[in-house]
Amino acid sequence: MKFKIKKKISLFLFSLTIYSIPLDYFAIIKNDTIKIASWNIQMIPKIYAPFTKLARKKQKVRTPKIIQYLNSTNFDIIVLQEVFDKSISNKFKTDLKIKYPYCLMPQKEGFTFKLSSGVMILSKHPLELVKHVVFNVSKKSDKGAQKGCSLIKININDKEVFLAGTHLDSKSNNSRSLQYQITNDEILKPYINDSIPLLIAGDFNTDFKSSQYDSMINTFKVKNFELNDDRPFTFDEFNTWNAKGYKAWIDFIFFQENKNIKVFNQYILRPVMKFKNRKMDLADHYQIVIEAVIY
Repeated sequence: MKFKIKKKISLFLFSLTIYSIPLDYFAIIKNDTIKIASWNIQMIPKIYAPFTKLARKKQKVRTPKIIQYLNSTNFDIIVLQEVFDKSISNKFKTDLKIKYPYCLMPQKEGFTFKLSSGVMILSKHPLELVKHVVFNVSKKSDKGAQKGCSLIKININDKEVFLAGTHLDSKSNNSRSLQYQITNDEILKPYINDSIPLLIAGDFNTDFKSSQYDSMINTFKVKNFELNDDRPFTFDEFNTWNAKGYKAWIDFIFFQENKNIKVFNQYILRPVMKFKNRKMDLADHYQIVIEAVIY
């Protein structure tokens, strides 16, 4: 009789414990947290910058250090820009394949002397290219590359996510405005749906504080999570490679509102290396990172 009473009390206490757990607890532990990084690392082929070492910013030194750094990270997906040097993109693919086994190489269409898109995507999870578009509206030095936007679909534990990687013009406001519209019309708008989250990452060359930023956000119909950083700039004068007096937040990871994703953090990383007994930034841009839960 005592045993039965003790058993009933134990079951009662267990029931109280279960019902005291928040209702969404079991939903949370079933979902996946993802971490996405975007980073412009500027890797230019020697043939395109034969007369100036400065333009290439010690790529021979930086390349193995960037690989070493990325192998130490724990991102789910990395979107790189300005990986124009084919030998370097091949080296990234080979040397990072254990940590990031899935890869989208920079896209290049047709026979051309232009550089590729420069956008390279590394992932822990299976991915497939859904669509790529070349802008064909670039001006000045930006015309030397096939700048565009690549849309991939990623499978994360049987949950699908759309992610676009891009790099917009740095020289012309008019070109960028056209690129906003092309990106929305050909990449974002056709793939909006209620079930699959959609994000877009890259170097947009559009300052957060500019009026053109508002135009971009409105065209894309996306959200930008608040930035948790005392220095809210992805390109600034404190970087080894940059001139004094300039600072801007121009690299972003935007997301479209969707019931199956919840972004909860965004921050900047500033990886450095030692070179000749002094600190040197690994690239002239800093990394932008977001964390989100996918349902």
